[in-house]
Amino acid sequence: MVLVALNLLSYWQINGESGTFSMARALPPCNGQVLAEGFTYLFRDPHRGEIVMFHARGSIGGEIVPTSHHANFQINKRVIGVPGDTLGSRNGRVYVNGDAADNIPTQPFQPVHLGHDQYFVMGDNRSVSHDSRAFGPVPRDAIYARVILNVWPLHRFGIPGYDKNAKPPGVLCGRT
Repeated sequence: MVLVALNLLSYWQINGESGTFSMARALPPCNGQVLAEGFTYLFRDPHRGEIVMFHARGSIGGEIVPTSHHANFQINKRVIGVPGDTLGSRNGRVYVNGDAADNIPTQPFQPVHLGHDQYFVMGDNRSVSHDSRAFGPVPRDAIYARVILNVWPLHRFGIPGYDKNAKPPGVLCGRT
């Protein structure tokens, strides 16, 4: 009964990862399915390391603008920076407030200081991810859920991990 009510209120969602691979290996690429929930964010803000879903307008491969208004699709990425953080890249890695965020190889990007209600999000498959390095910080009101479970394919069923030493697999799903 609780799950039905939450679903009706749009706090739970099965989301298809059809053709996306910017979050590989944490999320299943190429027609995978994940469960996202938005109930938690009614009571607290996103935490660093969580995989969030946010609304955006634009087109994949074109300009993307995270927004809470006039959105035409949803994107999921990992939260790397939270309000007040300063992020940058050095020696092929991401640094948050001077400390290495992880050891995932990352192309250089300009330093950014996050303002009130701004989040810096990145894909774990950073060699192909279109993320905050390209479209800038995501406003808090655009973030509506967090990914909590991989549900399809069945051999990937479980809680998405965060391998801080992962090597991005690059292009998947037969894309170039």
